[in-house]
Amino acid sequence: MTDYVLEYCNKVTNGDIVSCQKIKQACSRELDDRKRDNFEYHFDNKRAAKAIKFMELIPSPTGEPIKLALFQKWIIGELYGWRDKQGNRRYHNAFISLSRKNGKSFLGSCTEVATLLLENKPARNRQILNVANNFTQATLAFNMARSNLNHLSTISPSLRKRLNIRKKEIYDTVTDSFIEPLPSADTSRLDGYNPCLAVIDEYHGAKNHNVVNVLKSGQGQQDNALLCIISTSGFNLKGAMYQDYKTYSDVLNGKNSLDDTFIAIYEQDNENEVYDDSKWIKSNPLFEVDSIKGKMTEKIHQDLKSALAQNDLNPILVKNFNLWRANSENTFLKLDDWQKTEVKPIDIKNKKIIFGIDLSKANDLTSVSWIVPLDDGRYYTDSHSWVGTKFGLIEKEKQDEINYTSLADAGYCDITSLNSGVIDYNEIFNFIKNMVDRNSLDVLGICYDPWSFGYLLGEFEKENYPLIETSQGAKNLNFSEKQFREYVFNNQIVHPKNPLLNIAVINSIWRSSSAGVGFIDKTRYSNRIDPLVSIQFAWKFVSDQLLNKEEKSNEYYENFSF
Repeated sequence: MTDYVLEYCNKVTNGDIVSCQKIKQACSRELDDRKRDNFEYHFDNKRAAKAIKFMELIPSPTGEPIKLALFQKWIIGELYGWRDKQGNRRYHNAFISLSRKNGKSFLGSCTEVATLLLENKPARNRQILNVANNFTQATLAFNMARSNLNHLSTISPSLRKRLNIRKKEIYDTVTDSFIEPLPSADTSRLDGYNPCLAVIDEYHGAKNHNVVNVLKSGQGQQDNALLCIISTSGFNLKGAMYQDYKTYSDVLNGKNSLDDTFIAIYEQDNENEVYDDSKWIKSNPLFEVDSIKGKMTEKIHQDLKSALAQNDLNPILVKNFNLWRANSENTFLKLDDWQKTEVKPIDIKNKKIIFGIDLSKANDLTSVSWIVPLDDGRYYTDSHSWVGTKFGLIEKEKQDEINYTSLADAGYCDITSLNSGVIDYNEIFNFIKNMVDRNSLDVLGICYDPWSFGYLLGEFEKENYPLIETSQGAKNLNFSEKQFREYVFNNQIVHPKNPLLNIAVINSIWRSSSAGVGFIDKTRYSNRIDPLVSIQFAWKFVSDQLLNKEEKSNEYYENFSF
């Protein structure tokens, strides 16, 4: 009996199948698990083969027999073959991400049909949900399952008697089980369900983990449940799926361990690969099938040509090559570039330091950032923020699409405790003074926007901290902001993990004035960039006072014209 899981993993790790780094890691993970001693799970190839064989009996949407690609057999084999000592599933979670037109809906529908007809845990009342951002999206895989079962019913009298196939529900009269499509927008509708299988389609649009949390809660008492996310990447780098993508990337990298989660992420390893169609199989695993590869290659070439003509590659990078990208080509910094310079927290005791302060209105963020020159020529930066709640914390979290409560619990920000919802500026002063005293820091400058800084001005003067007024004007920060971006690209600016600062990077948009002066746009009210802005205040000091002033002089002469 062929072990398709082992065959695929060997071909990937041997290089017989062109694969991205994350798929290579996933296959190496599988091969390592097969060798683990005293592992609480085992691989049952008979179960895997049975599931694969059954799914190949399911006709295609056009009624023809299906022959699964090897990558599909790998995924199905993983989900159905691995078991615990009681015979239940090992994998209760699956995260499967690949480019569009690679059979996501088909894979989800086959899993749903197999759960309805083959599964016996639980023996009765199996609830199978197909969930997506809206009802139309949720019905895609459901309609495919409905079509498949209609075809099967025409050739099987027993199935014809057993199944009641309706427009919005497929009901199995023998086991009182059903498949149903549901939108995720209203999570209250999901509260009453206890799904043994939940398939979430196009999860990239989810703003938070609410739908996953509700579904997992409903699965809490089931030993054999599976929650399966099958989705293309997206543009929402603050959303739930991108957070999961980063978490599961760490698992594949060996930084964390999640033995109950199957991970398959098909993506290009870098943007340059979009110009080499021999590498496109990395994000489009259906290229394994020659007849499909030819048609898809031609279509993607057309899409790529159009994107280049419009000077906007983001949509095709996301949908055709499964790369996460911010929604605008004018992002000041790409999150990938920023996260490449992430380091473990550095001991800053007895170091020189420059602070940047961006005060807020009642319902904005107030941010304090700092830059520490390191002995090796790099600059270490981090940030802390305070959250104003004039109109209520729940409303603010909803408006900003940021879970400030969790970030505060993790120590990245403080939420004002004043009944008015405004921020107590004493907390900002005390935070800086305590940080300086605790670490015996040499303060080179407190860089601030003069807006509403009157009260704090006196407090800092008492400590004899050097105070530097820093205007937010585009002309004032144009050179230093571009220089900051350059230093990030060259890995000369490093920082620890800080989710709130990452959000600021995601939201930062680079604009140009009518005079051609570039600047970070702070006009988008709902997109919080205050932590990054306060860093720019501190960097302005670094640029002017610590770095070679010839850089600025050279730019002046380069841009000089009549």
